[in-house]
Order: sequence, then structure tokens, then C-alpha cells
Amino acid sequence: MTSLQSLLQDSFARRRTIIIMVALILTALVPLTDSILPAGWSYALLGAGAVLFMAVLLLARPRPSSSGGDRVKTEGSSRPGAGLLLYLSPVILLNLVYPLVSPEMAAVSVGGVQLTLVVLASSITVPWLAQAACLPAYRAIGDLMAERDMLAITRRFCTTWPAMLVQALPIVLVFAVPLWLATDWSFTALATYAALVALHLLFVQSLVLANVGDRRGLWAIAWVGYAAALFIAPTIWWLPPLVGALTQIVAMGRGLSAISLTRRLGARDFATDLVRGLLLGAVLWADKFVLFLVTDGDFQVVIVFLAMLPAVIAYNYYFVNLAPRVDKAVAELHHTIANEPLTVLAKRSKRLSRTVDRAILSTGAVGMVLVLVVSLLLDGIQPVNVLLTVSVGVASWAFMILTLLSYELDYIGEKILPQVLGGIHLALCVAAFLLVGVVDTSGGAALAYGALVVADLVLVGVAWTLYKRHWAQPEYTLFWRHATSW
Repeated sequence: MTSLQSLLQDSFARRRTIIIMVALILTALVPLTDSILPAGWSYALLGAGAVLFMAVLLLARPRPSSSGGDRVKTEGSSRPGAGLLLYLSPVILLNLVYPLVSPEMAAVSVGGVQLTLVVLASSITVPWLAQAACLPAYRAIGDLMAERDMLAITRRFCTTWPAMLVQALPIVLVFAVPLWLATDWSFTALATYAALVALHLLFVQSLVLANVGDRRGLWAIAWVGYAAALFIAPTIWWLPPLVGALTQIVAMGRGLSAISLTRRLGARDFATDLVRGLLLGAVLWADKFVLFLVTDGDFQVVIVFLAMLPAVIAYNYYFVNLAPRVDKAVAELHHTIANEPLTVLAKRSKRLSRTVDRAILSTGAVGMVLVLVVSLLLDGIQPVNVLLTVSVGVASWAFMILTLLSYELDYIGEKILPQVLGGIHLALCVAAFLLVGVVDTSGGAALAYGALVVADLVLVGVAWTLYKRHWAQPEYTLFWRHATSW
């Protein structure tokens, strides 16, 4: 009941919940428009999508808090739209460049496999792998992050990075072995895939410092370099991640003097972080990898990627525009615990709980309205694929919300529950694509994703209940529980 009361008592949360429900219902009705509306209404659908997109811009714009205490200044906070665009630079640049270079890449084979397939396999692997490969880096610099001394952070990172990169390389096999078992690729093609993934591992780890320092411009420069190398020499498959990593290595400057080849992270902690990252990342990214395996890459790539864009945009919107407010509210609560009376503590605790609720629901509302926008636009352009678009879009939205709830549970100290949720999602994902034996067709893929929508909405309900149980009294979960266990 507490989970529902939090939605009903806060007018802001109530409005966002209504937006989510209405957008979800309208999205579910989009595939019926072709049988309901007369011929020639495709332009009306495109217009409706454009109007809704403008509504999303209004919905996502920053608003002053009524409490006045949950705003936080970070780099780009005065221009949150610009910060979000910079953070979305990989999505924007790669979606512009890949269609231009795909024909040239398709003309090249690696070990009897089209280079486009090898690159596609790498592209759907790296986001999932990055979640696991970067967690140990945050552990290595974790005690320095509060003071925001970027020189000290850079030196610590450089001290551990070479060994950390080597320690993370075996994770490539976690993805290469299933690919080998599921396809008839030659050794040369598999080796190229593994090498490409390993190079991207170097690249994504090099981005950690830009992310920690909220250096959105440096982040964008990395992806500009990556996209430029891809555009200029699309068949030199190893060049883009190297160019992208080089932009970050140059920016490390004096910190590079601290590079060590012997400083290693503890094997147990490292393995724990890898497993934790794999299970957390599985929620948002595993479906694309499993879909590739069961179809050998023969699926509606453009439709699937366009349909998941709303979830990706909303996910980045949360971390760029809303997560800093949550971090600020948590810092205020820690200060209150140490310095303020209990009456103030209760007020700050309630404010923190409300801030996190609003952040998640705002992200959900932005994401679901964007799913409706993309569904309407693609229904106007390619009505034959609208059912797949809706299924993938809503499923990806559910994956994104489940990921955010898992992140909040992990944030507050519940490390096991998010991993359990991730493991259950991964098992459901594999089952959905294996049980539907025709996922290489548009209808079969839509059916598999439809099954995942039902399953993951149930998981979202479970995760929301667990999240509210721990965030209803954050002062206890963040501090008192640990204090009383000493």
C-alpha cells in the first residue's frame, strides 16, 4: 500500500503516472490505426508524432523544486539540454554515420562473414560489456570521488588501468563463446569479433574519467573521433575505438605519469564487480545480444534500434538531468544525520524519498511518450513494422525502468536484489527468444518482445515494491542499519 500511496499523495508523481498510463494505452492502440483510419492518414500520424515530440521537450525541461533543496549544479546544469545532447552524442553520431558506411562495410568479408555482421555483433555486445568492465574502475577511485580532485582521480585511475584492462579481457569470452556455439562463423570471424570487442573495452574504460568529471564536452569529443574514423575508413574495423580512446588518453595529461603495470585490483572484488555489472547490464542490453544469437544477425536491425531509442534517451536523461538532484539530496541527508535534530532529519528523509520517486516517474513519463512518438512516426512511414516497433519500444521502456529501480536499490546498499532481478530477466529473455522459434520474422520477434513486456512489467512491479520498502526511510537504509550492525 505504501508503494501506491506515494503515487497518490504527491500531485507531481500522480500526474507523471497518469502520463505513463495514457501513453502506454495509446501506444498499444497504434497498431490498430491502419484498420480504423482511412487511407491517406499516414501524414496525420506523422504530425501527431511531431506534436507529441514537442510535448516531450516541455515535459523534460527542468523545473524548480517546490522544496528548493534538490537542485544541484554540475557542469552543464545551467544548460541541461546542451548537456543531454552532448551525452547523447554516440546515439546521434552513430545513427548518422552507420547508414552511410554500411554499404561499403557490407562489401567486405572477414573469414567468410560480412564485416557489417561482425560490427553489428560488437555493437550490441559493448553496451552490456561496458557495464561490467567499468565497475572495477569506479571501485578503484571510489574514495576520491567525493572531493572531485580530478588530478588525484586521474593518477589513481592510471595506476590501476593497465592491470585492470588485462583483468577484464577474459570477459570477452563470456560473449564470444555463445556466439561461437550459436553461429557457424569461422575462427577468423570470431577472432575479429573478439578483438573488436576487446578494443572497445579499452575505449569504454578510457571514458570513465570524462564520466566521473561530468566533462560532457570531452565525452562528445571521444565519440566525434570515433564517428570520424568510422566515416573516413569504415573497413578498418580496429580504428574507431583506438581513435576514441586516444582522445581520452591525451586528456589525462600529467596523470599518465602514474601508469603502473603491476598495481592490480583484488581478484575477488574484481570478479564480484564483473558479475554484478553483467547482471545489472543484462536488463537493458541482453535482449539484443540474444536476438542476434538466435537469428544469426538476420533481424529487423533498423526497426529494433529505432524502437529502443526512447528508452536509451530517457535513460541518459535521468543520469544527466535528474541523478545530480538525487545525489544532492542524499548528501543533504548525510549532513542532516551528522549535524541536525531528528525533526529536521524526518523532513529531509521525506524530501529525498520524494526526489527519487519524481526522478524515476519523470524518466518513465519521458520514455513512454517517446515510445508513442516513435510508434506513430514509424506507423506513418512503415506501417508493416508497427507491431514490432510497439513491442520493442514498450519492452525497452520496461527494461529501462527495471534498470533504474535496480540502480536505486544498488545505490542504497542492496547489492543482491538487483542482481537477482537481472538474473531473472536474463533467464526470461533467453526463454522468450528460444520458445518463439520464428524470431527472424517481424511477427515472431514482436511476439517474443510482447512476452517480455508482460514478464518485465511484473518484474517492474516487484522492483518498485522493493524500491519503496528501502527508500521510504532512506535514513535507516543508508545509515542506521549499518550503524546498528557494528
